[in-house]
Amino acid sequence: MSQSNLFIDIGNSAVKWRTGDSKVFSEGIENFSIKALNQTNIAWLSAVAHSDIVQEISTHFETINIIKPQKKFGNLTLSYEDPSKLGADRFAAMLGAINHFPNKPLLVIDIGSAITCDVIDKNGMHQGGLIMPGLSSLRWSFEKFKTSNLTSGSKDLANNTDDAWEHGTYAMMISAINYQIESFQSNFSDGIIAICGGMIKEIKQELPDSIEFFDNLVLDGLESYSQSMG
Repeated sequence: MSQSNLFIDIGNSAVKWRTGDSKVFSEGIENFSIKALNQTNIAWLSAVAHSDIVQEISTHFETINIIKPQKKFGNLTLSYEDPSKLGADRFAAMLGAINHFPNKPLLVIDIGSAITCDVIDKNGMHQGGLIMPGLSSLRWSFEKFKTSNLTSGSKDLANNTDDAWEHGTYAMMISAINYQIESFQSNFSDGIIAICGGMIKEIKQELPDSIEFFDNLVLDGLESYSQSMG
């Protein structure tokens, strides 16, 4: 059995994992099977939902390390009075961003089932954050218009109700994200904006060119966390 580490991120809608040779895999929650995970003795886990999967994984490996937000860890100091109230994914994403860009002001945005934004100053002091509904939640937020269609790509005015709802919810999401970017840039002119999440490829063209895009910032943070823990 391999002794290399395995890094696992359990989100609301998908499970991602990275092997010791940096290969990344992803599976939707409804199709995920623990049999898909690579065999290893040591696993590092971030989870924001699906306690049943967490429990199953916990019994699958010899050593399982479940990441828990801490008031101060490495160069990051959280603003939350109770760190346990902060999602492990946000904590890990911030650690990943700091590892990539030490001593820089950071805006960390994760665009998934929910959209989270966190600001960190150059000294690693967390300034606070926001949680907003992702596109799926927006599209289901009004009974009369709700749809499971997650097609993105247009903010134009529409001439039928279905398109008007889809374009409007997409415009709302993009506007909210860009507002946070503009606000951050006005306060931290030398700051770095790091964005991750399942929708980044679909909306990349809507965001400033200066943004740093990451496929797996939470997994990066898990790896950084594991190295700090020895």
